[in-house]
Amino acid sequence: MIGKAQVRGIIRLKIGIAISTALLLLLILGQNPAISSLLGGFIAVLGSVLYAAIAYRIEFAPPAVLLKQHFAAEMCKLVCTLVAFAALFILYRKADWPWTFVGYLATTSAFWFGLLIKFDGKK
Repeated sequence: MIGKAQVRGIIRLKIGIAISTALLLLLILGQNPAISSLLGGFIAVLGSVLYAAIAYRIEFAPPAVLLKQHFAAEMCKLVCTLVAFAALFILYRKADWPWTFVGYLATTSAFWFGLLIKFDGKK
């Protein structure tokens, strides 16, 4: 069973990576790529928060119920991500799409780093 501290820790790590990537791009390439990267990163964070809210509503249940819950969470996350990207590119015409996806992918990589880090909730 995964703890709430681990989920919160991974989400905080994603926020940190999104901001760090945007700051790095701001220093190297300028404002527009940095904003695009930050928006892509926050799309990844939004999907993770949505997934956690749906997937971990019930802590103890039969395996079939938990599996359905995670499947529903993944589908909601996918739809939310697609809608968020579509809305971003429609509403924010200055979005630099390669850097938006760089921010999204960098932020999504936090999940894999989170598997290596034990967040115990003491900080």
